[in-house]
Amino acid sequence: MSTRPRIDLLGLAELDPQLARDAGLLADDEGEATGPSFDARVESRRAFVEMKQLFMRAVENLAHRKGAWLRSQVRSAEDPVDLWLLRGPLLSALREDDLATRTMRAALYRALDRGFPHGAIAAAPADRLARRP
Repeated sequence: MSTRPRIDLLGLAELDPQLARDAGLLADDEGEATGPSFDARVESRRAFVEMKQLFMRAVENLAHRKGAWLRSQVRSAEDPVDLWLLRGPLLSALREDDLATRTMRAALYRALDRGFPHGAIAAAPADRLARRP
């Protein structure tokens, strides 16, 4: 049996390095996967998933065509910049002035402020900005 790690198709190493080691995906002496950069990547991914879930909750009850488009766009978002680019259309779609909509808008603003404390435009690659919705 080879001592070389196998390919991690499911991304187990990003979620749980010990589980990945047990599955033979990481060598025991690979310190890079458990260092601070790994922890930062995991935390960043968790924050993205939480923000995407919030966006999904925000678009789930939008009944018009823009709502269907937003659901599709949020569902296909792969990184935080995708959600950042959808913030304007989503917030404009949530213009009703009932308590639930105001609460959802406030939650979106808080999540965006936490996720992008200095704005996402500085971190966004130019090609992503060129295809803004």
